[in-house]
Amino acid sequence: MPIERKKNKLKTNILLAGGGSGGPVAPLLAVAEYLQNQSSNFKFLLVGTSFGPEKLMAKKVGVDFVFIATAKLRRYFSFYNLTLPLVFLISLYQAWKVLNDFKPKLIFGAGGFTQVPLIWIGWFKKIPILIHQQDVTPSLSNSLCAPFANKISVTFEESIKDFPNTSGLFSGKKKTKVFWTGNPSWLTENPEKKQALKSFDLADKLPTLLVMGGGGGALYFNKLVSTALPELIKFVQVIHSTGPNKNILQKQNQYRPLQFITNMANAYAASDIVLARSGTSTITELAHFEKVSIIVPIPNTHQEANALLLWKARAAVVLDQHSLNPEMFVKIVRKLLLDGDKHKLLSKNIQHLLPKKATEKVSTLVLSILKEIYGQTF
Repeated sequence: MPIERKKNKLKTNILLAGGGSGGPVAPLLAVAEYLQNQSSNFKFLLVGTSFGPEKLMAKKVGVDFVFIATAKLRRYFSFYNLTLPLVFLISLYQAWKVLNDFKPKLIFGAGGFTQVPLIWIGWFKKIPILIHQQDVTPSLSNSLCAPFANKISVTFEESIKDFPNTSGLFSGKKKTKVFWTGNPSWLTENPEKKQALKSFDLADKLPTLLVMGGGGGALYFNKLVSTALPELIKFVQVIHSTGPNKNILQKQNQYRPLQFITNMANAYAASDIVLARSGTSTITELAHFEKVSIIVPIPNTHQEANALLLWKARAAVVLDQHSLNPEMFVKIVRKLLLDGDKHKLLSKNIQHLLPKKATEKVSTLVLSILKEIYGQTF
């Protein structure tokens, strides 16, 4: 649904709640950036943690940032859990103060324990709420906030059943409030492959393997690639996101180790196969670029449910970290490159896994809430 451009004198304040890692922040800022590009009427504030990457992420798109205390429950024995009641009381007070000072017309969260006090206090203050569920398995923070939300967007269709589908806590209204939108993302461009390869100083004579271990790199992937590299570079060239201060191998003719990949669109465009974890942002990007991928979820995490969905949809090669070894990895990469039919099948299936234009769809939900509650149009 296209967004109408309309000049308004007063700013519409929207509070973004999430932090601790880049995962719950990326879709918030993707939507904020999209709305900023459509109208100068919006003002955003990201409320996150003091220790995560969200302050730098917010600065990148020109969004103001503050942090509050975060009472994150450890689902294992930890003395830290004994302090949670006090920390949570502090976070409630800080959330109240932030909401009083910023006076948002809407709170938008995408998981992470930062959002819980903000959304609970926001509901008490009758501020409309939108939450976004990224992973297949509902996060505890979203489960705690869902009854208070006016609308809920989900990345995967399978997640719709996990949330109440009536409008507002104890309202009894039968109006649908859960929407399958896909996952908002910053990556919308599709660079030309030859130019993308050139940006990494690579030629197009060999296929390219992209290795990503997440924002901080992955020690397991680094060890796997380090051992497998002598065999890999016999038939592929490798772009490897190692994480900060983890360049375990030097640049070679067909190997490009990088602490950070500053242009992920180029990295995807240059690659023929991607080795990655199964975080939702990664899956979103793989679907956008229609990439053949080898997925190794982090054991005993929500990523395993995401990976299972990929496996069921025949949208990726999914492997168990405990059983994967360098020899097996080399064979799988080689086999994928030689099996043209499977290559086409995986590429086709992953591109249909998620709805298109997720950022626009979630932005439309933001606008629909503002129109329903305040009568505002943009």
